[in-house]
Amino acid sequence: MLRMFKLIVLAVVAGSSLGLAADQRDAGLVLRAVRFYRADQDRTRVKGLVQIPLSFLQPSRGGGQAGYTVTVRVADSTGLALYQQSWQNRASITNDANAYTVEIVDFAVAPGKYRFEVAVQDSASGRKVSAATDLQALSDSSAASDLLIAPEMRLATSTDTVPRLGEFRTGNNLVTATARVLLTPLRATVYYLLEVYTDQTGNGQMSVAIRDSAGKTVTKTAPQTVNVTAGGSVLKGQLDLTGLPPGSYVMLADLQFNGRTIQRSAELTMAGLGETLAKDAARREAERITDEGYFAAMSDAELNEAEAPLVYIAEPRELQVWNSKLSLAAKRRYLTTFWKQRDPTPGTPKNERRESYYAAVDYANKAFKEGGRNPISGWRSDRGRIYARNGSPEEVYRQQQQGRAPPYEVWKYARGKGYYYIFADRSGFGAFTLMHSNDLKETGFPGWVGVLGGPAVADISQFLGIDVNARASF
Repeated sequence: MLRMFKLIVLAVVAGSSLGLAADQRDAGLVLRAVRFYRADQDRTRVKGLVQIPLSFLQPSRGGGQAGYTVTVRVADSTGLALYQQSWQNRASITNDANAYTVEIVDFAVAPGKYRFEVAVQDSASGRKVSAATDLQALSDSSAASDLLIAPEMRLATSTDTVPRLGEFRTGNNLVTATARVLLTPLRATVYYLLEVYTDQTGNGQMSVAIRDSAGKTVTKTAPQTVNVTAGGSVLKGQLDLTGLPPGSYVMLADLQFNGRTIQRSAELTMAGLGETLAKDAARREAERITDEGYFAAMSDAELNEAEAPLVYIAEPRELQVWNSKLSLAAKRRYLTTFWKQRDPTPGTPKNERRESYYAAVDYANKAFKEGGRNPISGWRSDRGRIYARNGSPEEVYRQQQQGRAPPYEVWKYARGKGYYYIFADRSGFGAFTLMHSNDLKETGFPGWVGVLGGPAVADISQFLGIDVNARASF
């Protein structure tokens, strides 16, 4: 059974019905024009919402981002162009076949009939899609605006007045932009807003209904008494549609006032649970690929664990910013910024450097954990540090204890500057200490040649193809 949300009314007024031609769509492009009347200017303010499917766009060579050009044209009933503009934009491509981006167009027209046309061209492929809708401008005899619905709507405050990305503002309301509202069982609330225009004050009755594709009413709120204010008022609210079966629906707002009826409608879609869960899992996985998503789900302890190994690759000034008093949001911003600055492929969702580094740290924790009297995490050991910084060596030479020489390992890297690292387990508990290296960032163990002995040093020299004894620093 549906859970019904109690109607929230700020104020309402009455009028007559409006007509708007049905949206025209091409290749998934969805266009919606929502009209609001401004009596002081005798103009209709039109909020145009252009929903562009990301499946239409082709990623650029770098991947992850796609560019496109939007061209908007508004013509009067004679075909004369009153408004025409083009602009370029970019969108992040995802694996969700139903994902989209929305362009917001805002213009005003005098009373009359108009044609609102939009064309979108993909920058990579050159392909074009277009959509158009006819609209009748409002006038001083108009009763109300179009019904605006959205998956989210919030009230602007003194400290929160600027729309976020993907939002637009109408009056004191910040609205998530979408030309066709798609609800899911996980996000089943639809928000609505209606401006009403009148010169009378009084009370009316307001209800909201949901009708299916066959026109059958599947749910309806009980009529609520609303206060109508002369000069124009705003009605807004929200409806919880949890339990609504998958399919296409129409929301119908019905206002009875002073013997007159106002009805406004807008289309919405409810997705199925199985589809929603699959998409939600895919979305979470896709978000986790990004730097923001990777750290978004981490707890405070996990964020601290993610920051600690940065000591091997961070500049000293960078580490000074981090402290235990930072909020969760601040820690996530810090880590996101840190890795974005090291992203080898900016503009793509994936950060290969972050992924490889944490994978190396994870492997080091599993492979190089050291026991004994003072056990330490694998990444904090000498071998773990080198592995985290440099990754897996191309060649490794290992020897068990022979004579006085303790067990030792030699790691050889062919890439980069050709570093090598010599480790020895002097403790007998698997705690390998870095004894010597040609990496100037590392400090060796004085007298390491004497610890390993001549035969071991000779074997190491043969493995590396150099005389490490001659290069050793005492």
